[in-house]
Amino acid sequence: MPQNPKLKSLNELAGILDQERAASREVVHCHGVFDLLHIGHIRYLQKAKQLGDLLVVTVTPDRFVNKGPHRPAFEEQLRADAIAAVECVDFVAINEWPTATETIELLKPNVYAKGAEFRDRKTPELLREEAAINSAGGRIELVEEVTSSSSQLLNEYLSPFSDQVEHYLRTFRQSVPASSVTEPLSNLRSLKVLVVGEAIIDEYYSCATLGGSSKAPIVATRYESHDRYVGGALAVANHIAGLCDNVDLLGMLGEIDSHEEWIRGQLRPNVNPQFSLRADAPTIVKRQYRESYFGVPLFEMNTFSPQPLRGDEATELASLLEQRAGNYDLVVVADYGLGMLNAESTRALCQNSKYLAVTTHASAANVGYHTVSRYEQADYFSIAEHELRLECRSRSDEIPTMLQDVSDRLQAGIAAVTIGKQGCICYDGKDLHEAPALATRVVDRTGAGDAFFAITALCAAADVPPSILAFLGNVAAAEAVASVGNSRFLEELPLGRHVESLLK
Repeated sequence: MPQNPKLKSLNELAGILDQERAASREVVHCHGVFDLLHIGHIRYLQKAKQLGDLLVVTVTPDRFVNKGPHRPAFEEQLRADAIAAVECVDFVAINEWPTATETIELLKPNVYAKGAEFRDRKTPELLREEAAINSAGGRIELVEEVTSSSSQLLNEYLSPFSDQVEHYLRTFRQSVPASSVTEPLSNLRSLKVLVVGEAIIDEYYSCATLGGSSKAPIVATRYESHDRYVGGALAVANHIAGLCDNVDLLGMLGEIDSHEEWIRGQLRPNVNPQFSLRADAPTIVKRQYRESYFGVPLFEMNTFSPQPLRGDEATELASLLEQRAGNYDLVVVADYGLGMLNAESTRALCQNSKYLAVTTHASAANVGYHTVSRYEQADYFSIAEHELRLECRSRSDEIPTMLQDVSDRLQAGIAAVTIGKQGCICYDGKDLHEAPALATRVVDRTGAGDAFFAITALCAAADVPPSILAFLGNVAAAEAVASVGNSRFLEELPLGRHVESLLK
């Protein structure tokens, strides 16, 4: 099928509009996702066309649609084709940037038209776009017309979720307004947070499998590429920094191959790190080899010291935690059981924190002796099902029963257990709150627990209702599993839009 002649590249469109303006024709520009073209869009475009002589529409590309990993429902070329089929539209282009700011600067329209719903909702993007159109000598116009929501229509008629998840979302929408979920996100900004835990570097080596080696019973591979990301407490701090203004981080690096300069460069600007150096040890590195075609891990190699901290190092760390823990609204402990936090340090955290949130990770390096009960008291804890079963020494007991038992023993005000694709269960000392997983696209599960813990720890400290805490935790986990490792971190605005798209 030949391409619609209305479809242009941005550079082509800029040249055409130069000629049209030279002929004294007024150019009107509309911009949006247009994920599901509906009557509200058509009326909006028709009204916008009446503001000038020529109507151009730019479409947000797939990579910049920030309404959650389940969106867009239709890829960018299909959305552009749909807009081009509308009679009143003269030209369509797929944008190259997250917002229309740079596009306005390039196209220099006379009018930038937005829906009237933005009159009382001046987002940071719209403010920048408004400044751009003013600088270009044009004006912004808010178009009053029939309003409808692509998200609402997609949720009702083209939901990507299972019947079970859709039932949960329908019930949640009816009982909890979207504003009750997004407003707490803004209230987290002022929390004073300290993150404590091991600094970890996650490395991903991508390779192609060649088959079995002719000389040994092993799989032979060919190297293709590699990436590395901050992990462990570094990732938790970066997630929290997307929701809080200032985050302090207390971590530990190895004296050998510390990678400190690189690590500091990967932390968000509002993370203030303080690192202790562990003598005669490397910074922890987890290197995963992944088969590139299927995107699955082949094996993992870890670099860390199996020895406990020296006595003077442990005492110095415990003393530092004792001095600092009480200065924060919330102390977030991401304990990966790789030697940083011993009994002396955990005691200092439990006795001196105003509000203590803890997660402990059971891994091949510590399985059998690293459980959440190392913390004699935690106001909030979050662990995975296998870590809960390890804590309770049970293969078969019911998850809610075990969660209640551990929570009561640790005197936690609230606790959560993540159950993979089944979602999570939260317990607030009285009631259980179950919420299914909201992921529709799973690229890599690494980091999902960190994202879940980061946002739910903040919510627990801010006394957010458990049902909303569980929902937000699953939204954060859905965002985490949609990308490789910790290549992306939580941010308030995209997270809020993800929530809104689910609850419309």
